[in-house]
Amino acid sequence: MITDGKPSCVVEPDGSYYKNSNGLDKYIVDKCYEMAQQARKLHIPITTFMIAQDAYLQRFISAFTAANQGKAFYTGIQGLGQMIFEDYQANRIKRIRG
Repeated sequence: MITDGKPSCVVEPDGSYYKNSNGLDKYIVDKCYEMAQQARKLHIPITTFMIAQDAYLQRFISAFTAANQGKAFYTGIQGLGQMIFEDYQANRIKRIRG
């Protein structure tokens, strides 16, 4: 998944869309965590590439990654050669320099 780290929309069971682009909407965030956990139970790891450096969005992606036990790469527009790689499966953090 490639993201700016900001969830802003979910599809409801009736097919309609619930949207909110202001801040981190608790309803949307909770749905994202549920989906991450559901994917984990189905043995579907999610690798996330986050192209932003906002601390509150990084915390969301970190929690999302932990819920899925997937992997996350964080980077910004500047400094693409240096990314922080989080591997919750191995419970370690590595710095990758390009």
